[in-house]
Amino acid sequence: MTRAATAEIQQVAVIGAGTIGASWAAYFLARGLDVAVVDPARPEVDVRQAIDGMWPALESLGLPPGADPSRMRFSAAIDARLASAQFVQENVPEHLPLKQETLRALEEVIGPEAIVSSSASALLASEIQAEARHPQRVLVGHPFNPPHLIPLVEVVGGAQTAPEAVRWALDFYRAIGKTPVQVKKEAVGHIANRLTAALFREAVHLVAEGSATVEDIDTIIAQGPGLRWAWQGPFTTYHLAGGSGGIAQYLHHLGPTQELRWQTLGSPQLTTELAAQIVREVEEMMAGLSLTQLAQTRDTGLIELHRLKALR
Repeated sequence: MTRAATAEIQQVAVIGAGTIGASWAAYFLARGLDVAVVDPARPEVDVRQAIDGMWPALESLGLPPGADPSRMRFSAAIDARLASAQFVQENVPEHLPLKQETLRALEEVIGPEAIVSSSASALLASEIQAEARHPQRVLVGHPFNPPHLIPLVEVVGGAQTAPEAVRWALDFYRAIGKTPVQVKKEAVGHIANRLTAALFREAVHLVAEGSATVEDIDTIIAQGPGLRWAWQGPFTTYHLAGGSGGIAQYLHHLGPTQELRWQTLGSPQLTTELAAQIVREVEEMMAGLSLTQLAQTRDTGLIELHRLKALR
């Protein structure tokens, strides 16, 4: 089996063009690739409108020669037109039988050397590839939303994934400007979603206990630790917090206070009443802002962060 070098990849396929899939398609197009998009449920006009809406942001970050949204071709079904795809990003809904069915259909038409990378956010690669004809080329390439603006991709191999396929996927994502990280051991939710789930769990607990409102929590994160996290992760943050002794000093002097906090973290239950409270407070906080307006504000901020980080 001969797999093309990552620098030679020109034709990719995106299966499923919802929020994540359309964002992936826009990003691949913005990297100068030919993109075949397949979605049986979303009309082509909607997909093209979604990509057109993302294109100004991608343009502002800089496009290579040849990047053009017109290089997308669309179909409503997986068929022989995907035979030339050198890489596949699968984004169908998070339902294992559907992902396995999609993979079976793909393997009828794509070459055995093409990598199939699933955007699965919670399902394991081992589960997705379990019934595959060529499981060694199946892995998870989980982006962070929105994929066209956030660089992170978590690359996770399954029990039958070839190490070479994982290395290739890491190289490919890196070659198109992503920041891939290999997850060394499969876990439900991979790494990023587990970390954000842990934070959200405590946020919900604090709201349920009456310690803070939804708006308070969002303000605290956005105006406090979130500002640091745009530049440094938790280990670097605590390394700096240790002063001249770094993280060793921090763990020695303040490690016990971390343990005390861990012991008092909550495990809230999303009761009907608590869910209604969260919905009510979020709607009050939005003060009439639409989801489109919120997404535009987010994307503008992400673009500026990209520019700032590029100056480092």
